[in-house]
Amino acid sequence: MSLPALEVAVATPLTPASPTHLAPSYATPAWLLRGLTNEPGVLSLYAGRLRLVTAEGVVFDAPLGAVERLAFPWYQGSGGLRVTVGGRRHRVTLSRPKGAAFPASRLLDAGSRADAGSDRAAPVTVHTALQGRGAGRVWRTLLDA
Repeated sequence: MSLPALEVAVATPLTPASPTHLAPSYATPAWLLRGLTNEPGVLSLYAGRLRLVTAEGVVFDAPLGAVERLAFPWYQGSGGLRVTVGGRRHRVTLSRPKGAAFPASRLLDAGSRADAGSDRAAPVTVHTALQGRGAGRVWRTLLDA
């Protein structure tokens, strides 16, 4: 009589050398903080690339290995992050700042199309600080920061 084989789930962090078809993908609304103005957009992770797109265009699109610095400041309570790509530092929040516009629907649709091949749900709609912190926890897990 043979014993059943034990299956063990092993979680491995995403590295630049990971196969892109196995890489997680995720997209959420995000706001690029620029002083008095906050630019709505979509932050996405797809095929090992981190990307922020606003109505003005692509802010950054880089493989994870090219991201120089990634931090989730404690004072934003998991609801925001700082990303340095190509020597430029970007402050991003995942919950809608007071009075800020929502990302254009064409941006949100593009985020869900990029995610269509994965088994993840459609992008998270973020309206409150609590939902933004929840999205931030998912981002922190995916980016292993």
